[in-house]
Amino acid sequence: MLVDVKAMADIARDLFAVKVHRELGAAGAQALRELITRVRETHDALTTERLAKGLTVIRTLDTGSVEAGVAPAVFTQTRELTAWYRQEAGPLTLHFEQNGTIRAWCAEIDAASIEGQFVSYRYSGHQKEQILTPGGAHAVPSIANFPSYFAVPYFLDLRESLVRYGTISVRQAQCEIFRTTWREPARLVFVNKPEATMRRSLQQYLRASLRDHGPIQVMPEQNVNETKPVDIKVTWTASNRVALIEIKWLGLSHDANKQTKTPYFASRAKGGAQQLANYLDSYHANDPDTEARGYLVVFDGRRKGVTPESVSVSYADGFHFANEEIDYPPNLLARHDFDVPVRFFCEPVCE
Repeated sequence: MLVDVKAMADIARDLFAVKVHRELGAAGAQALRELITRVRETHDALTTERLAKGLTVIRTLDTGSVEAGVAPAVFTQTRELTAWYRQEAGPLTLHFEQNGTIRAWCAEIDAASIEGQFVSYRYSGHQKEQILTPGGAHAVPSIANFPSYFAVPYFLDLRESLVRYGTISVRQAQCEIFRTTWREPARLVFVNKPEATMRRSLQQYLRASLRDHGPIQVMPEQNVNETKPVDIKVTWTASNRVALIEIKWLGLSHDANKQTKTPYFASRAKGGAQQLANYLDSYHANDPDTEARGYLVVFDGRRKGVTPESVSVSYADGFHFANEEIDYPPNLLARHDFDVPVRFFCEPVCE
């Protein structure tokens, strides 16, 4: 179900309005309203994945200022933060001044550095949020499956859709499109070059499962560099979020007409991970104002001892790779824009 983030933000503001008004008066209540708006804008510009080291948003009253001892970067629009901020630089602190100027530091600014009265917001990780004033801290309520009360979880919803697709459509080939990737009903060997059919199956599922987010595009084979297109690009047209999905398959394919076979093993998936990282680097360079995140989807049809001549497989051999996860390079998994790869083990029909 689509959640109205603006409505949630209004509710959150009302939850704190009485306490802030009691402490800081009408000016404090007005500052809180403006703060919530700026918090929403910041979460629109930056994913919670990029904010894993923390976010502080400050709204001072009257002529209050922030003395951090370090020169800030200065912006006029929140969306400029998308291209500027780098997670590895440290936590992000923003001061939205009354004249519209935005001052930004890649550091955590303590409340003691704020001169005068203020209202601020702090995000410290998944569902760890507070509204702070000189008089104390107030916890922000959490919503199930939402990392932040003020952010739409586009990428989290996409990952959940991918996991559901693997369980419902792929595991036992319940999707009629995906079912045609198998050479035989026992699901031992893939047909020749099955990736286009896999892409079409996944594309259809995502178009249906992500529709609650409003305008969305799920497009196949989109160019992100000059070499090879990414398999699927998901664009949330009402936001700056884009997902790049790369598909790889493992197992054995067989072209009966040409009498050729193509076996792919774990190294194929590892190569796909590096390929996806290269796509992300190209995308960030060409479109720095967009929050792009990469997803590697692996269709795992490996069977022990199966050859093009096989017509059946034992349970032990058919499920030999069912729980064998793939060891990806740690430097790729550590990237803020690289989601944990999704592996779909495609179950055979055993003797």
